[in-house]
Amino acid sequence: MMREKCVCKFRGITLNYHTSKIVNFELIRTMILEQDEPIVNVHTQHKIKRKIRAGATVDIVTEPENKRYRMSFKRRRMHDHSSVRLGYI
Repeated sequence: MMREKCVCKFRGITLNYHTSKIVNFELIRTMILEQDEPIVNVHTQHKIKRKIRAGATVDIVTEPENKRYRMSFKRRRMHDHSSVRLGYI
């Protein structure tokens, strides 16, 4: 028996249980279909980061992080929900 698996990836956002409840397929669908583009704030409590100090030493730290997610669409949307590249006549 074959099981179906859904994978959701977003650039720049660490997806875990809490963030996947905020940023999901339904949110992306509404962002694309509506002309009004909402901005979603995603808070990660324990984000692992690299901090570079003088002398080329690197510290690994865990700190909270806030990210704003919005659509970045480099094409022009048409009324029938299709798109054309910018500058297309």
